[in-house]
Amino acid sequence: MRLARALGLALAACACLASGAGAAQTVKLRVSFDPDVAGQRTTIELALRIYGPRGAPPSPVTSLALRLPANMGIATTTLGQANCDPPRLIHGGLRGCSANARIGWGDATAVVPVGSQEVYERASLNALMGAPVENRLEVLFYVEALAPVFAQLVLPSVVEEDSRPYGEQLDTSIPLVQAWPEGPDLALETFASTIGPARLTYHRQVNGRTLAYHPHGIRIPRVCPAGGYPFGALLSFQDGTRAAAVHHVPCPSR
Repeated sequence: MRLARALGLALAACACLASGAGAAQTVKLRVSFDPDVAGQRTTIELALRIYGPRGAPPSPVTSLALRLPANMGIATTTLGQANCDPPRLIHGGLRGCSANARIGWGDATAVVPVGSQEVYERASLNALMGAPVENRLEVLFYVEALAPVFAQLVLPSVVEEDSRPYGEQLDTSIPLVQAWPEGPDLALETFASTIGPARLTYHRQVNGRTLAYHPHGIRIPRVCPAGGYPFGALLSFQDGTRAAAVHHVPCPSR
């Protein structure tokens, strides 16, 4: 599975920066296109890996911003032909929303220190189109963890304009989640998601019939920027530190 490979490849070299008052966290970002053809519609696959200082678990993430290249915005696609809202997701899960609202899928892991050991929480992740917020697009990341802690989270992400070389930024606030009452907060360690039509099927009514179709993904610009297509991630942590990572998807071969 490409997402699993992307998470493994996230251990490879990429540009990353960290700043803050406390011990630094570091972040690595990996991005790929499927298919990877200039001028064609594609699914973007993103994978983040977060490291704590000196091999320790990272501090819990409080905000995450994903930066997309110029001319590769979500608004240019047919993704998200329906809207969902957090209450419907919390009470009904994915069945509470139209399948036409889904724009991607993935997974995430979190870690919590228990004495001298570390316990890992694994969760599925789905991206859905939310209702517009003050004329801005909203993406909802629905996270469902089953073991060892059952939890359902909805992470609203507002789509903002960004400065070049980027075009859009998905700005996400992440709430703190305790592993158990009075216990430590879960710390996000990996985050992987697609944005695009891979594995998605929408439905529409035509002359009284229900027809299935695949939405259009983000189009890869025909003119590739020097150095490749830039993606970025900006993270803030509970301990007051910040970290950033950049990854350039190479230009497709002609």
